Amino acid sequence: MNEYLFPFRLFVRVAHTGSFSRASKELGISQSSASRIIAALERDLGVMLLVRTTRAMALTPAGASYLANIEPILAAFEEANFAAQGGGELRGRLRLGIQAGVSLREVIPKLSAFLDFHSTLSVDLVSDHPCRDGLRAQVDLALQIIKPEEAKAAMRLITSTPRVLVASPKYLVRKGMPSSPAALIAHSIIVGPSPSGGRPWLFSRNGKAVSLSIDGKITADACEMAMASAVSGAGILSTGLWSCQAEIDSGTLIRVLEGWDMGDIKLYASLPAGAASKTVARSFVSHLASEFHKQDLYIELP
Repeated sequence: MNEYLFPFRLFVRVAHTGSFSRASKELGISQSSASRIIAALERDLGVMLLVRTTRAMALTPAGASYLANIEPILAAFEEANFAAQGGGELRGRLRLGIQAGVSLREVIPKLSAFLDFHSTLSVDLVSDHPCRDGLRAQVDLALQIIKPEEAKAAMRLITSTPRVLVASPKYLVRKGMPSSPAALIAHSIIVGPSPSGGRPWLFSRNGKAVSLSIDGKITADACEMAMASAVSGAGILSTGLWSCQAEIDSGTLIRVLEGWDMGDIKLYASLPAGAASKTVARSFVSHLASEFHKQDLYIELP
């Protein structure tokens, strides 16, 4: 990006990260230089864009308005450059926020092919970033498991996976295989992170629906902790098939109540900047969609 546009690019990163230090590090300048550049931009505009205190920084109303207007301009400039170069290799840096369970099992293995094609691109991985506030988001793209009703216009459905129940062989030897959803009441249940928000588990089979309120013997706020608990024999876990397919294939975990449908877990790509999203973020979304399609896990983007 040319020198004239650098102050605007810097302002956008300061606004999104909420930090001169992080923004200056991303862009390869000193913190003092970043502060001077933003101060000069404010003098040129004749308005204060940021309110700075010793503990925090926030956009002024004028700054919020300026951010909303300048981001589409920068995105259009980036898009024009990319098109002029023939839509070839992407450059720069992608800040990618991903939930840990999804990242380890599904996303990171698909990242290497993208980076092979775009060899000068760098990626920052941010684990478990909520990315729900577009103003303060520190990422260009977030991959989130959320309820469909929470999806917003700037989110795209990437793929889904069946929700399943699994337990270790030694647990099932000790406690027995449940024969119905109601039988789960007598079992130790592991509750992992879920977009269902503590709502009852829903089961269906042959037109019959069952709703079951579950109390967790173990509650974990990270997928890998819940998975480790299940592998150790602590109980029955409800999770997405992509989180436990390797353990099922190896026999470390066994499907429970396999004939019952528990619905799907859906993965969304969230673009905090909306229409002004970076070209590289949109390109990676397309790459993921293509890769999931090859696995027969693809759901068409809306």
